[in-house]
Amino acid sequence: PGLLTLVPPLLICHATGLTLYFLPVLGQHVATQHFPVSESEAVVLTVIAIYVAGLAMPHNTHRVLTGSGSERGWMTLKLLSLLYLAMQLGCIALVNFSLGFLLAVTMVPVAAIVQPKGPKYLYAVLLVLVTPAVTLLLSIVLYQELIEYPVSALECWQLFLQAVSEGLLDHYLYGSIVFPFIALFVYPCWLLLWNVLFWK
Repeated sequence: PGLLTLVPPLLICHATGLTLYFLPVLGQHVATQHFPVSESEAVVLTVIAIYVAGLAMPHNTHRVLTGSGSERGWMTLKLLSLLYLAMQLGCIALVNFSLGFLLAVTMVPVAAIVQPKGPKYLYAVLLVLVTPAVTLLLSIVLYQELIEYPVSALECWQLFLQAVSEGLLDHYLYGSIVFPFIALFVYPCWLLLWNVLFWK
């Protein structure tokens, strides 16, 4: 029964990753009928909405957990999350070393220290800062500063939306693996760490 309590978070986190991968493209026509946006904007905004909705994940997964308050439960989930992250980083480094390096530098230190005890709000801020979406946003800001062409917050947001859109387009037109890797593997792993932080 100890390991069975980890099945709901694992299933829910990966179902959210599948939703992040499939729903934006499948639901773009519905979104354009109900909101005044183009199809490309609908896809990007749906991706961002699903991504942000993952922040509520611990509150939903803990409703189905029985006996989840044990210390052994969150430690086991953290161990699985760290092993899963290590496997992902090892695999992606063989295909795209720069992406693997960037994810390792940002995610591994925070993943190693996160726990439901201690300064929970500090851990939450650090975890949000190392999500791939925030890493992309901060990379855009840093790039603009390095080329000495600083942009406003609105321009930075537009560049972020354009980068997400181009990432999706690269995947569907050219078969780039970055978007499916982030949606199906990195994001669920991050959600598992988010569940560790808010373990009850």
